[in-house]
Amino acid sequence: MIVLCLTLFLQGCIPFTRTDNGGEEKGSPAVLTIAYPEESLLHLPLYAAIKQDFFTQKNLTIKLEKTNNSQEAIEGLGNGQYDLILSGQEIGFYSYQRGEPETLVFIAKSAAKTGLFLLTRKNENPFTWSEVKGKVIIGTQSGESSQLALENILRKENLRPFLDVHLVNNLPPGLRGAIFRSGTGQFMLSDEPTATILENEGLGLVVASLDDYLQVNIPTVFIATKNNYQENSELFQSFITALQLGLTWVEEKSPEEIAAVAKDFFPEQKEKILLRGICRYKNIGCWSGSPLLTEKDLQQFQQILLDAQELNSPLPLYELIISIPIDESGED
Repeated sequence: MIVLCLTLFLQGCIPFTRTDNGGEEKGSPAVLTIAYPEESLLHLPLYAAIKQDFFTQKNLTIKLEKTNNSQEAIEGLGNGQYDLILSGQEIGFYSYQRGEPETLVFIAKSAAKTGLFLLTRKNENPFTWSEVKGKVIIGTQSGESSQLALENILRKENLRPFLDVHLVNNLPPGLRGAIFRSGTGQFMLSDEPTATILENEGLGLVVASLDDYLQVNIPTVFIATKNNYQENSELFQSFITALQLGLTWVEEKSPEEIAAVAKDFFPEQKEKILLRGICRYKNIGCWSGSPLLTEKDLQQFQQILLDAQELNSPLPLYELIISIPIDESGED
Protein backbone atom coordinates (compact mmCIF):
# COMPACT_ATOMS: atom_id res chain seq x y z
CA MET A 1 0.00 0.00 0.00
CA ILE A 2 2.86 2.41 0.85
CA VAL A 3 4.62 1.62 -2.44
CA LEU A 4 1.37 2.14 -4.37
CA CYS A 5 0.77 5.53 -2.73
CA LEU A 6 4.32 6.69 -3.45
CA THR A 7 3.99 5.61 -7.07
CA LEU A 8 0.77 7.55 -7.54
CA PHE A 9 2.27 10.61 -5.86
CA LEU A 10 5.39 10.60 -8.05
CA GLN A 11 3.35 10.15 -11.22
CA GLY A 12 1.38 13.25 -10.29
CA CYS A 13 4.63 15.24 -10.19
CA ILE A 14 5.61 14.47 -13.77
CA PRO A 15 4.97 17.58 -15.96
CA PHE A 16 2.83 17.54 -19.09
CA THR A 17 4.41 18.77 -22.32
CA ARG A 18 3.17 19.42 -25.84
CA THR A 19 3.63 16.62 -28.38
CA ASP A 20 3.52 16.65 -32.15
CA ASN A 21 -0.05 15.34 -32.24
CA GLY A 22 -1.30 18.23 -30.10
CA GLY A 23 -1.97 16.03 -27.08
CA GLU A 24 -0.36 15.85 -23.69
CA GLU A 25 1.91 13.09 -22.54
CA LYS A 26 3.60 12.75 -19.21
CA GLY A 27 7.31 13.49 -19.28
CA SER A 28 7.67 13.29 -23.08
CA PRO A 29 9.65 15.96 -24.93
CA ALA A 30 7.72 18.69 -26.70
CA VAL A 31 8.06 18.48 -30.49
CA LEU A 32 8.69 21.60 -32.55
CA THR A 33 8.46 21.21 -36.33
CA ILE A 34 10.47 23.73 -38.35
CA ALA A 35 9.83 24.31 -42.07
CA TYR A 36 12.70 25.57 -44.22
CA PRO A 37 13.46 25.74 -47.97
CA GLU A 38 16.90 24.11 -48.13
CA GLU A 39 19.97 23.09 -46.18
CA SER A 40 22.38 25.98 -45.67
CA LEU A 41 25.39 26.73 -43.52
CA LEU A 42 23.46 29.84 -42.50
CA HIS A 43 21.53 27.50 -40.20
CA LEU A 44 24.59 26.26 -38.31
CA PRO A 45 23.47 27.58 -34.87
CA LEU A 46 20.31 25.46 -35.23
CA TYR A 47 22.29 22.43 -36.42
CA ALA A 48 24.74 22.82 -33.54
CA ALA A 49 21.96 23.11 -30.97
CA ILE A 50 20.46 19.87 -32.33
CA LYS A 51 23.71 17.89 -32.44
CA GLN A 52 25.00 19.14 -29.08
CA ASP A 53 21.69 18.16 -27.44
CA PHE A 54 20.89 21.70 -26.30
CA PHE A 55 17.27 21.18 -27.28
CA THR A 56 17.19 17.81 -25.56
CA GLN A 57 18.35 19.51 -22.36
CA LYS A 58 15.27 21.74 -22.66
CA ASN A 59 13.03 18.70 -23.16
CA LEU A 60 12.49 19.60 -26.82
CA THR A 61 12.61 17.50 -29.96
CA ILE A 62 13.23 19.35 -33.24
CA LYS A 63 11.82 18.08 -36.53
CA LEU A 64 13.08 19.69 -39.76
CA GLU A 65 10.90 19.58 -42.86
CA LYS A 66 11.69 21.09 -46.26
CA THR A 67 9.03 23.05 -48.13
CA ASN A 68 8.71 23.81 -51.83
CA ASN A 69 7.77 27.48 -51.42
CA SER A 70 6.86 30.14 -48.89
CA GLN A 71 3.11 29.82 -49.44
CA GLU A 72 3.25 26.14 -48.55
CA ALA A 73 5.19 27.03 -45.41
CA ILE A 74 2.69 29.72 -44.38
CA GLU A 75 -0.27 27.38 -44.90
CA GLY A 76 1.47 24.70 -42.82
CA LEU A 77 2.11 27.23 -40.08
CA GLY A 78 -1.53 28.26 -40.06
CA ASN A 79 -2.96 24.74 -39.89
CA GLY A 80 -0.56 23.55 -37.21
CA GLN A 81 1.59 21.33 -39.44
CA TYR A 82 4.60 23.51 -38.60
CA ASP A 83 5.47 25.44 -35.46
CA LEU A 84 8.14 27.64 -37.03
CA ILE A 85 9.36 28.76 -40.43
CA LEU A 86 13.08 29.42 -40.93
CA SER A 87 13.35 31.93 -43.76
CA GLY A 88 13.87 35.53 -44.77
CA GLN A 89 11.89 38.31 -43.10
CA GLU A 90 9.82 39.03 -46.20
CA ILE A 91 7.27 36.31 -45.39
CA GLY A 92 6.08 38.15 -42.28
CA PHE A 93 5.88 41.52 -44.02
CA TYR A 94 3.93 40.22 -47.00
CA SER A 95 1.54 38.25 -44.81
CA TYR A 96 0.75 41.32 -42.69
CA GLN A 97 0.24 43.53 -45.75
CA ARG A 98 -2.22 40.98 -47.22
CA GLY A 99 -4.17 41.04 -43.98
CA GLU A 100 -4.10 37.28 -43.53
CA PRO A 101 -6.07 35.98 -40.53
CA GLU A 102 -3.05 34.48 -38.78
CA THR A 103 -0.60 37.17 -37.68
CA LEU A 104 3.01 36.06 -38.12
CA VAL A 105 5.68 37.17 -35.65
CA PHE A 106 9.47 37.01 -35.65
CA ILE A 107 10.83 35.34 -32.53
CA ALA A 108 14.55 34.92 -33.27
CA LYS A 109 17.28 35.01 -35.90
CA SER A 110 19.61 32.25 -37.04
CA ALA A 111 22.05 34.38 -39.04
CA ALA A 112 22.61 38.12 -38.82
CA LYS A 113 23.60 38.58 -42.47
CA THR A 114 22.50 37.32 -45.88
CA GLY A 115 25.55 35.06 -46.32
CA LEU A 116 25.16 35.45 -50.08
CA PHE A 117 27.96 35.49 -52.63
CA LEU A 118 28.10 36.41 -56.31
CA LEU A 119 29.82 33.83 -58.49
CA THR A 120 31.16 34.38 -62.00
CA ARG A 121 32.27 31.84 -64.57
CA LYS A 122 35.59 33.56 -65.11
CA ASN A 123 37.42 36.43 -63.51
CA GLU A 124 40.52 37.97 -65.04
CA ASN A 125 40.47 41.35 -63.29
CA PRO A 126 39.35 42.68 -59.89
CA PHE A 127 35.55 42.57 -59.87
CA THR A 128 33.42 45.68 -60.33
CA TRP A 129 29.63 45.73 -60.58
CA SER A 130 29.85 47.28 -64.03
CA GLU A 131 30.80 43.79 -65.26
CA VAL A 132 27.25 42.51 -64.77
CA LYS A 133 25.74 45.07 -67.16
CA GLY A 134 24.09 43.26 -70.05
CA LYS A 135 24.72 39.90 -68.39
CA VAL A 136 22.47 37.23 -66.84
CA ILE A 137 22.48 36.65 -63.08
CA ILE A 138 20.73 33.58 -61.68
CA GLY A 139 19.20 34.94 -58.51
CA THR A 140 16.69 33.62 -56.02
CA GLN A 141 12.91 33.92 -56.26
CA SER A 142 11.04 37.17 -56.83
CA GLY A 143 10.33 39.07 -53.63
CA GLU A 144 12.72 37.03 -51.45
CA SER A 145 15.02 39.00 -49.16
CA SER A 146 18.11 37.65 -50.96
CA GLN A 147 16.80 38.75 -54.37
CA LEU A 148 15.79 42.17 -53.01
CA ALA A 149 19.26 42.58 -51.51
CA LEU A 150 20.83 41.98 -54.93
CA GLU A 151 18.45 44.41 -56.64
CA ASN A 152 19.17 47.02 -53.93
CA ILE A 153 22.90 46.80 -54.61
CA LEU A 154 22.40 47.02 -58.38
CA ARG A 155 20.39 50.23 -58.02
CA LYS A 156 23.10 51.75 -55.81
CA GLU A 157 25.62 50.87 -58.53
CA ASN A 158 23.47 52.73 -61.08
CA LEU A 159 22.30 49.49 -62.71
CA ARG A 160 18.60 49.00 -63.37
CA PRO A 161 17.40 45.50 -62.42
CA PHE A 162 15.77 43.69 -65.38
CA LEU A 163 16.78 46.50 -67.76
CA ASP A 164 20.55 46.82 -67.49
CA VAL A 165 20.91 43.35 -65.94
CA HIS A 166 18.82 40.28 -66.72
CA LEU A 167 17.81 38.54 -63.49
CA VAL A 168 16.50 34.98 -63.43
CA ASN A 169 14.22 34.98 -60.40
CA ASN A 170 11.78 32.12 -60.94
CA LEU A 171 13.83 29.01 -60.12
CA PRO A 172 13.26 26.86 -57.03
CA PRO A 173 16.32 26.39 -54.78
CA GLY A 174 17.09 22.85 -55.95
CA LEU A 175 17.39 23.85 -59.61
CA ARG A 176 19.60 26.94 -59.45
CA GLY A 177 22.90 25.12 -59.27
CA ALA A 178 21.88 22.69 -62.02
CA ILE A 179 20.82 25.54 -64.33
CA PHE A 180 24.15 27.31 -63.75
CA ARG A 181 26.00 24.05 -64.42
CA SER A 182 24.12 23.71 -67.71
CA GLY A 183 25.68 26.95 -68.94
CA THR A 184 22.88 29.42 -68.30
CA GLY A 185 23.97 32.82 -66.98
CA GLN A 186 27.32 34.49 -66.48
CA PHE A 187 26.74 35.06 -62.74
CA MET A 188 24.90 33.32 -59.93
CA LEU A 189 23.79 34.29 -56.42
CA SER A 190 24.51 31.59 -53.85
CA ASP A 191 24.96 30.84 -50.18
CA GLU A 192 27.24 28.22 -48.63
CA PRO A 193 28.10 25.43 -49.20
CA THR A 194 26.78 25.73 -52.78
CA ALA A 195 29.21 28.54 -53.61
CA THR A 196 32.21 26.46 -52.56
CA ILE A 197 30.83 23.34 -54.29
CA LEU A 198 30.64 25.19 -57.62
CA GLU A 199 34.12 26.59 -57.12
CA ASN A 200 35.44 23.12 -56.33
CA GLU A 201 33.89 21.82 -59.57
CA GLY A 202 35.66 24.58 -61.51
CA LEU A 203 32.35 26.05 -62.66
CA GLY A 204 32.40 29.35 -60.81
CA LEU A 205 34.41 31.74 -58.69
CA VAL A 206 33.22 33.90 -55.81
CA VAL A 207 33.92 37.55 -56.68
CA ALA A 208 31.76 39.43 -54.16
CA SER A 209 29.96 39.09 -50.85
CA LEU A 210 26.63 40.91 -50.91
CA ASP A 211 27.06 41.80 -47.23
CA ASP A 212 30.13 43.89 -48.14
CA TYR A 213 27.93 46.14 -50.29
CA LEU A 214 24.73 46.23 -48.23
CA GLN A 215 24.43 49.08 -45.75
CA VAL A 216 22.11 47.03 -43.54
CA ASN A 217 22.00 43.57 -42.05
CA ILE A 218 19.32 41.20 -43.35
CA PRO A 219 18.92 38.32 -40.90
CA THR A 220 17.50 34.86 -41.45
CA VAL A 221 14.64 34.50 -38.96
CA PHE A 222 12.35 32.07 -37.17
CA ILE A 223 8.66 32.89 -37.67
CA ALA A 224 5.66 31.64 -35.68
CA THR A 225 1.98 32.49 -35.60
CA LYS A 226 1.11 34.94 -32.86
CA ASN A 227 -1.59 32.62 -31.52
CA ASN A 228 0.79 29.66 -31.26
CA TYR A 229 3.38 31.80 -29.52
CA GLN A 230 0.88 33.12 -26.98
CA GLU A 231 -0.45 29.63 -26.25
CA ASN A 232 3.02 28.08 -25.92
CA SER A 233 5.24 30.96 -24.79
CA GLU A 234 7.26 28.80 -22.38
CA LEU A 235 7.93 26.32 -25.17
CA PHE A 236 9.31 29.04 -27.42
CA GLN A 237 11.29 30.45 -24.49
CA SER A 238 13.02 27.08 -24.16
CA PHE A 239 13.65 27.00 -27.92
CA ILE A 240 15.33 30.43 -27.88
CA THR A 241 17.46 29.51 -24.88
CA ALA A 242 18.72 26.37 -26.63
CA LEU A 243 19.33 28.33 -29.85
CA GLN A 244 21.40 30.82 -27.86
CA LEU A 245 23.58 27.93 -26.70
CA GLY A 246 23.97 26.89 -30.33
CA LEU A 247 25.05 30.39 -31.34
CA THR A 248 27.58 30.53 -28.52
CA TRP A 249 28.93 27.11 -29.48
CA VAL A 250 29.42 28.17 -33.12
CA GLU A 251 31.09 31.40 -32.00
CA GLU A 252 33.54 29.65 -29.67
CA LYS A 253 34.44 26.51 -31.63
CA SER A 254 37.00 26.17 -34.41
CA PRO A 255 35.91 25.75 -38.05
CA GLU A 256 37.12 22.14 -37.90
CA GLU A 257 34.87 21.34 -34.93
CA ILE A 258 31.91 23.07 -36.57
CA ALA A 259 32.50 21.22 -39.86
CA ALA A 260 32.29 17.89 -38.01
CA VAL A 261 28.78 18.85 -36.84
CA ALA A 262 27.75 20.21 -40.25
CA LYS A 263 28.74 16.93 -41.91
CA ASP A 264 25.63 15.23 -40.50
CA PHE A 265 23.45 17.70 -42.43
CA PHE A 266 25.53 17.54 -45.62
CA PRO A 267 26.55 13.86 -45.71
CA GLU A 268 27.45 13.93 -49.42
CA GLN A 269 29.90 16.83 -49.09
CA LYS A 270 33.57 16.58 -48.31
CA GLU A 271 34.59 18.12 -45.02
CA LYS A 272 37.07 20.49 -46.72
CA ILE A 273 34.19 22.04 -48.70
CA LEU A 274 32.17 22.61 -45.55
CA LEU A 275 35.26 23.97 -43.83
CA ARG A 276 35.79 26.53 -46.59
CA GLY A 277 32.19 27.74 -46.37
CA ILE A 278 32.30 27.96 -42.57
CA CYS A 279 35.52 30.00 -42.70
CA ARG A 280 33.93 32.40 -45.16
CA TYR A 281 30.94 32.89 -42.91
CA LYS A 282 33.12 33.36 -39.85
CA ASN A 283 35.16 35.99 -41.69
CA ILE A 284 32.11 38.10 -42.58
CA GLY A 285 30.62 37.82 -39.07
CA CYS A 286 27.61 35.90 -40.29
CA TRP A 287 26.30 34.97 -36.82
CA SER A 288 25.65 37.45 -34.05
CA GLY A 289 26.07 36.78 -30.35
CA SER A 290 22.33 36.86 -29.69
CA PRO A 291 19.33 35.28 -31.46
CA LEU A 292 17.06 38.17 -30.46
CA LEU A 293 15.69 40.58 -33.06
CA THR A 294 15.22 44.31 -32.59
CA GLU A 295 12.96 46.79 -34.34
CA LYS A 296 16.11 48.23 -35.93
CA ASP A 297 16.66 44.88 -37.69
CA LEU A 298 13.16 45.13 -39.13
CA GLN A 299 13.36 48.84 -39.97
CA GLN A 300 16.42 48.29 -42.14
CA PHE A 301 14.81 45.56 -44.19
CA GLN A 302 11.47 47.38 -44.34
CA GLN A 303 13.20 50.28 -46.07
CA ILE A 304 14.52 47.88 -48.72
CA LEU A 305 10.97 46.58 -49.23
CA LEU A 306 9.66 50.14 -49.56
CA ASP A 307 12.42 51.10 -52.02
CA ALA A 308 11.56 48.04 -54.12
CA GLN A 309 7.85 48.97 -53.92
CA GLU A 310 7.07 45.57 -52.39
CA LEU A 311 5.31 47.35 -49.50
CA ASN A 312 2.58 49.93 -49.98
CA SER A 313 3.41 51.74 -46.74
CA PRO A 314 5.44 51.21 -43.52
CA LEU A 315 4.04 48.57 -41.15
CA PRO A 316 3.69 48.77 -37.34
CA LEU A 317 6.84 46.79 -36.58
CA TYR A 318 5.96 46.28 -32.92
CA GLU A 319 3.23 43.89 -34.10
CA LEU A 320 5.73 41.74 -36.02
CA ILE A 321 8.31 41.14 -33.33
CA ILE A 322 8.29 39.22 -30.08
CA SER A 323 10.84 40.12 -27.43
CA ILE A 324 11.74 36.97 -25.51
CA PRO A 325 14.16 37.42 -22.59
CA ILE A 326 16.77 34.69 -22.48
CA ASP A 327 19.14 33.39 -19.87
CA GLU A 328 22.53 33.10 -21.59
CA SER A 329 23.62 30.54 -19.01
CA GLY A 330 21.12 28.21 -20.66
CA GLU A 331 18.89 27.96 -17.61
CA ASP A 332 15.20 28.77 -17.94
